[in-house]
Amino acid sequence: NEEIAKKLFYVINATGSGLAPFDSWLLIRGLKTLSIRLEREQENCRKLANYLVSKGFKVRYTGLKDHPQYDLHNSQCRGPGAVLSFETGDLNFSSTIIEHCEIFSTTVSFGSVSSLISLPLRMSHASIDPSVLEDRNFPQDLIRICTGIEDIEDLINDLDNTIRIATRKCNAKL
Repeated sequence: NEEIAKKLFYVINATGSGLAPFDSWLLIRGLKTLSIRLEREQENCRKLANYLVSKGFKVRYTGLKDHPQYDLHNSQCRGPGAVLSFETGDLNFSSTIIEHCEIFSTTVSFGSVSSLISLPLRMSHASIDPSVLEDRNFPQDLIRICTGIEDIEDLINDLDNTIRIATRKCNAKL
């Protein structure tokens, strides 16, 4: 019907959500493997969270039983997701980790098959008024990781190497 077509055209044009045939085909193809990719990303995220806890970092991840909303999250979702954050206790230490990762790409994004790492205070949250960040008790040293589907041992080794580098560089400055 002409009226519905006009409304749909307006929404597609205004939001830029109209897909070309090839993009539609890629979307359909991607949906076929979405569940297995998400399972792998969540499995990797759980293992990374446990690794970071074992290193003594404060980790925020709904897949950890000590997360304050663990039970609520599990009552509503089938998995903990593939995003975690952790605090190092020092902004320079966090920056050094971000700078020296080799497998993790440094970017502000979610949902890739590649693992991503970011320092929100210097990236996605850089334009937020400092008083708002302070009011919300936003940690300056917070690192956010979105896990991909790479081999978990490679991801852990990459983080382990960057933590060693950060420890060496930051201790040298103290």
